[in-house]
Amino acid sequence: MKKNTLILLIVGAAVILIISYCQFWSGGEKNPTAVVDPETMGNVPPESSSAAAGKPKGEVPPPSEQAAAPSAGFLPTQMEDAGKFEAYKKHLKEMAVCLNMQVGQLDPQSEINFETFNKAISPDLGDIVMTTDEWSATDIRTKAGELRRIYIENSPDPEKQSQKNLKYYSLSTSGEQKELPLAADQMANPSEALIASLESDGELVGKSTSRRMFYQNGDDLLLIERNGKIYSFELPHDGKTFTCIDADSAKMACRCK
Repeated sequence: MKKNTLILLIVGAAVILIISYCQFWSGGEKNPTAVVDPETMGNVPPESSSAAAGKPKGEVPPPSEQAAAPSAGFLPTQMEDAGKFEAYKKHLKEMAVCLNMQVGQLDPQSEINFETFNKAISPDLGDIVMTTDEWSATDIRTKAGELRRIYIENSPDPEKQSQKNLKYYSLSTSGEQKELPLAADQMANPSEALIASLESDGELVGKSTSRRMFYQNGDDLLLIERNGKIYSFELPHDGKTFTCIDADSAKMACRCK
């Protein structure tokens, strides 16, 4: 064996021994820390779907007195109801003070729908990184005049076998709900055919949906819409929560807590 080759082998063996010795006394690195690209951190949902399962899902709005009409919002101008637009401006200013956040100006020529609302609140929140559908409620009135509600709650927990749960109610004039019996296999993950069959039992009175939007900064907005219009919302930020209800009418009321 050549002298140079022997020297290289000795040096290599020494390096290996030194590395092994250091790892032995340091205990090794059993769980190396993952490297996260700062530019992609904002795309990671601030909370998992399982965490969303423990949050309140919001109350179902009372049924409308008249049959529902398709709508994506309303014009907050003199063309329809300037008072509603002024109420929104007033409450958004209150929200900015309550939550200590930036709130953009509303465009008087735009409809008050989620896109317009989201544009106003997004300066501090950032983009939406995840959305979960909490529930939907469809109200119908039968030919006999009975008011019924088809309520479908979505489970964000992937470990649950049932991802959707159906409940069928009869509603009294005072708003009380009486659950109507359904088979267990109908309630768990109901088929589209079953839902359509229940909806066909009467005239559509109203449809409400609840969604939760998760933002880049870690906040989440609970939004409930009734017949395509914002009915209520709840937004926590900077240690406080701002809540509004009846946002689709002149009775819009908000509170800071």
